[in-house]
Amino acid sequence: MAARLPDAVSDALTGFLLEQARLAPGLVSRAVVTGSAVADDWHDGVSDIDVVFVVTRDPAAELELLAGLHAASRPHIDGIYLTESEIARGPDALQTAPQVIEGVLVSAQRGAQLSWVTWRELEHGVQGVPDGGDVIWSPVADRHPDAVAGSVAFSRANLVEYWEPLGESLVAELDGRAPDSPVRSETVRWVALGPARLLATVQTGEIISKSAAAEFAAERWPEHADLLRRAVLDRSGDRQRFVVADALQAVALLRACVAAAHS
Repeated sequence: MAARLPDAVSDALTGFLLEQARLAPGLVSRAVVTGSAVADDWHDGVSDIDVVFVVTRDPAAELELLAGLHAASRPHIDGIYLTESEIARGPDALQTAPQVIEGVLVSAQRGAQLSWVTWRELEHGVQGVPDGGDVIWSPVADRHPDAVAGSVAFSRANLVEYWEPLGESLVAELDGRAPDSPVRSETVRWVALGPARLLATVQTGEIISKSAAAEFAAERWPEHADLLRRAVLDRSGDRQRFVVADALQAVALLRACVAAAHS
């Protein structure tokens, strides 16, 4: 039904958008799906659905109703609520926005999807427009001239300001633990895949999936290829066992990504 959307995503979103329209009539003019659901990297039972909800008015009065809808959604339907004028102004002009992260709606959230990366993704999303008792899906036609340069600058800054300190903090946390001691798989795949994805944006201007980022990094650093392969498998739902040595290798990859972004 929806161009480039997995059936499970379009089905879940159609029901969600129709209920959203019932609770808050006329609020959402269109909903643009971004993230893994449009990047051929969405995994049923594992992935959330990321959406930019384009609204016709300030949603403040209706956020409490919408919060319950988001909290009950399965898979979680996360995202950000923006007006067309806010989208036209760009993320640098906005301090906060209503955002939903892992099913929790925050009325004035900084960061998260409020970045040029989202504006870049808006150019390649799939758009749903509520129309009576159905939702009409189509590719979006959004174009944002500053999105490429903005997403590159954001990604480089994020590597240096967020990821580099996070890596050093993880090394300190693991200090003294045996190399074969188990660690959370979420930690390893987060550190292994996130920085690689940002580096790809820095070097190409494109926003790619985490699985594609693993391929990108493995080609550049083949010594990390097996770790990246297992991180992708774990993310898809094929759970892997990771140990301290894997986490430290992920940090080494993180450092390599930061160094490459500097150069």
